[in-house]
Order: sequence, then C-alpha cells, then structure tokens
Amino acid sequence: MAEFIGLRDTHILSLERDRDGWIITLEQPRANVISPTCGRLPVVKQRPVVRLIDRPAFDRPVTVVWRKYRMECQNVDCSILSWTIHDQRIASTRSSLTARAARWATREIGKGRSVAELADELRCGWSVVDEAMRVYGKALLDADKDRVGKCIAIGLDETLFVRRGQTKIKSFITTIADVQKGKVIDVVQSRNYVDVAGWIDKQSDHWKANIKFGTLDLSATYRAVYKEMFSHVTRVADPFHVVKLANKALDDVRRRVQIEQTGHRGRKEDPLYRIRKLLLRATERLDPKAAEKRDAQLALGDPDNEVSVAYLAKERIRDFYRVAADEARKLFDTIIAECSRPSMPPELQKWLFAFCRG
Repeated sequence: MAEFIGLRDTHILSLERDRDGWIITLEQPRANVISPTCGRLPVVKQRPVVRLIDRPAFDRPVTVVWRKYRMECQNVDCSILSWTIHDQRIASTRSSLTARAARWATREIGKGRSVAELADELRCGWSVVDEAMRVYGKALLDADKDRVGKCIAIGLDETLFVRRGQTKIKSFITTIADVQKGKVIDVVQSRNYVDVAGWIDKQSDHWKANIKFGTLDLSATYRAVYKEMFSHVTRVADPFHVVKLANKALDDVRRRVQIEQTGHRGRKEDPLYRIRKLLLRATERLDPKAAEKRDAQLALGDPDNEVSVAYLAKERIRDFYRVAADEARKLFDTIIAECSRPSMPPELQKWLFAFCRG
C-alpha cells in the first residue's frame, strides 16, 4: 500500500471500495516532532481529517483521507502555540489534489489533454486542475535545464491565448520554437518587443551565436527583435503569412478596382464581388466550371487587368514555396522585378515591400 502512494514512511490505515471508487485512509508518524520555535515536545491537540482527490486507479476514482496531527506547545512563551503537521509530498498546501495526482494531471495536459477533460475524470472543478497545472508545470519547467538546448534555427510566432474581461480584450503569447527539431523551446506571455527580446537576452552568448536562421510572420515586432538581438541571422519569412499578405494585396486591388468601375462597394450582382472567394482559392483547386466563371467575371469587371495581374502574382508566390531551391531563387528575382515595375498596382508594391523586409 505504501508503494501505491509512493511514500515509505506513510501508514496506510485502510483501503475501501464503494460505489464511487476507492478510499484510502492514511496517516504519518509523529515521532520526534518538536516545536519549530522553542524546541520543546508538543502534545496532540486535534486530529483533523483532510479529503484529497488522487489519480484514478483501475478506471475508478480514488479519494485519499489524510488523518493529520494538530500539535500544541505547552510552553506559554512559545511564539507558535499550535500547528498542523503537513507533508508536501502528499499534497500541496490548500490543494484538493494529491501531489501525484497534480503531477499526473500536469503530464497529461502536456500530452494534449484539456483541463476540462481531466477535471471531469478527477471529478473536481476546472480551477483545481488549472491551479495544479500552473504550480507543478512551473516546477517542471524550472527543473528542465536542457529545454533550451543547442539549435541553429528558431522561430517566433504569436498566438491568441485568451480574451479577457467583459470587452474580450485579446491577450497574445509568443511561441519560441526550435524549427529544425520541430519542438517548442519556451512561451513568452507577451508579444511585445521588450519581453521577447528580454527572453533572448537571458540566453548565453554561445547559444545566441549558434543561431543561423530565424523564421517570423513578418510582424514589425519580431523583425525588430531579429534586427537587434540576431543581426547575424538569416531571416526566413513564414510561407503562410507571406501568402496571406499576397491574398490581402489581391483583395485590396479587387476592392479598389470595384469602386473605380461601379462607384460603390461590392454588391452581389457585381462581377468582381461574385468571384471574390474564387480569387483567393488556389488555381489547382478550381474545377473547370469555377475557372471559367473566374475568367468571365474578370473580363467584365477588370478592364485594365489589374486584378488579373495581382491574382497571377499571388499564384507565383505559392509556386515559389513549391519548387526546388535553384528554381526558387530565379523565380524570386522574377517576382521582385515584375512587382517593382511602376505600372504595377500600388497594393502589390506595398506587399512587396513587406515581403522583402521579412
């Protein structure tokens, strides 16, 4: 029984089973207990009982009933007259979970399970599991000294973490990943320059000097981080965000041409508005009927071929990420040269500026 709990100096008083699961009653010896201030031998004042939630066993819930000792010092001059003997190995102070249940829940969350799912399995509140995960998760991170190991390519990316308050204010985090190994190194609870750069600044000079490549999503914050903290690093633009910007440039061109041709924003009967979603779709994903509709509506609503040019530029960018390295370099030079021409739509030139800065 002691091995089941994991503490050899714990006395298992009983193991029972009822319709709700297993109930383990335990206590710890009180030998050699003295007052923490005056050093005298105390007496037992009370035997409080604490019920804790343990990790499930044999697909059934487990409850630990801990019979504690509340001691009282007989020395009236003692600064601590009474106290309860507590063991952090069994449970953290004021936690409803045993220590091993909290560690188990933290590991399960690390594997991808949700807090709500574990709370349901443990038959406790969501906040109980969440608090345990925060306490024991921090301890695991602090103990993992090799987490930020040697790497040559890192990635910075923002993620919407939570919406706070009645107005649902967005709170973002920054994920720092080892791109080559495909694993998360750390998470910064902010996307501000000071916080992200501060994390990098805490790393060793050897670690920073070893970084050769850095991926980013073209945000101004991460560009500034790389510029100041990793001036020697080759920056690599995230394909998803580059194509996303190309799609935005295409849509901006479509909206402008739409207003120039009709004098108003898009309506369902307008040619360019009717194909707004088709333009954002990859060419290879269009069936012959959809491609025919796209070309017909462009002929009606795009007399100067500005939208058509933006559409082709977007597709060339997608091709850039799908071809071999040597061909990609040539294609990149071609895209830069074509989009830089003064006759090109201004939205494409703005997109090109953001692309090249990334």
